[in-house]
Amino acid sequence: MAGSVQYVDSHGASVVGFAFTELLNFRLLPRLKNTGSIRLYRPERPVMLPMGEEPFDVQNLRCQHDRRDECLGAPVSNRGGGAVHCAGAEPIALLLLDEFELRRGDSVVPVGPSGQRLMAFLALQSRPVPRGLASGVLWPDASASRGGANLRTALWRLPAPEGRPLVAVTATHLSLAPAIAVDLHEGVAWADEMLDRHSAPCPSPSEKGARIVLRGDLLPHWDEEWLPSERERFRQLRLHALERLCERLTAEGRYGQALEAGLAAVDIEPLRESGHRAVLRVHVREGNAVEALRTYSAYEYLLAAELGLRPSTAMRRLIEPVLAARAGSGPEPGSSPDRPEPLDVPGARLLDLRLEDAWS
Repeated sequence: MAGSVQYVDSHGASVVGFAFTELLNFRLLPRLKNTGSIRLYRPERPVMLPMGEEPFDVQNLRCQHDRRDECLGAPVSNRGGGAVHCAGAEPIALLLLDEFELRRGDSVVPVGPSGQRLMAFLALQSRPVPRGLASGVLWPDASASRGGANLRTALWRLPAPEGRPLVAVTATHLSLAPAIAVDLHEGVAWADEMLDRHSAPCPSPSEKGARIVLRGDLLPHWDEEWLPSERERFRQLRLHALERLCERLTAEGRYGQALEAGLAAVDIEPLRESGHRAVLRVHVREGNAVEALRTYSAYEYLLAAELGLRPSTAMRRLIEPVLAARAGSGPEPGSSPDRPEPLDVPGARLLDLRLEDAWS
């Protein structure tokens, strides 16, 4: 018997099954009737073209190979040291701000609940995560064996757009595929650059990084135990970056864009004084006394109603020039009645009395 030929028992296989196994170089032991009369189809030309007759798409073959390794739990190869991109493939983006969404180009890729939790958790990690740690965090109430089984099921159910794996899997560790762009990472990079005092000229709030930061919080509707600390860290970074953007735009005289950034910070945290102070500074620099008084009065009322506190000395000093100018522009006794009266801003007199009481 030739060593290169494989023999298996037919166990009553049909004639069609016999024919296919013969084509695949598997010789069935003769349990079929009239085996001598069976004639196999032989194509006139080879099914496989000779090497070099048609070009091979090496990148797609590598993607299929890596997908197979991922399913089997084997290490996914990374040839060339960088992320493996399939030829002509559309970019894949993972959106974690405001809502979870996985996009391939302009289309949305559906991901199950367990897959969403796994991808979000891996996206928040700066290095590959041990499989045991991932299963323990994602399924804290399950045993180690059940958690490992849940993790394997979640990996198996993950989609593979165009044959590309979403998670890089080894026998011991997991990580998000490096070819996936995460909006959270881009937003953090933009905020770090904004907080750098030696960075380039101030960008516009309409730029991509600013739009990402303005989009929303990190998965605000999720209640996972591992998420609150990461959510608060990004929230504080957003606030500081937006306030810094407002200050820089104000210094450059770009008041409209400065207000957009400042009001976004106020919307994130209405009780935070530094955001209101940045907005108030824009109104004062722009010469809008009414807007400045309205902003101060609204924040003073909100702070007193919610916390029983008063604005800080720094904020009162910002409004002081506006109050002084307003006091100096009133009508003099005996002046002509045709002279227009100053605008009556709601709460302005109350502000004057409270400021006089505070500084007396």
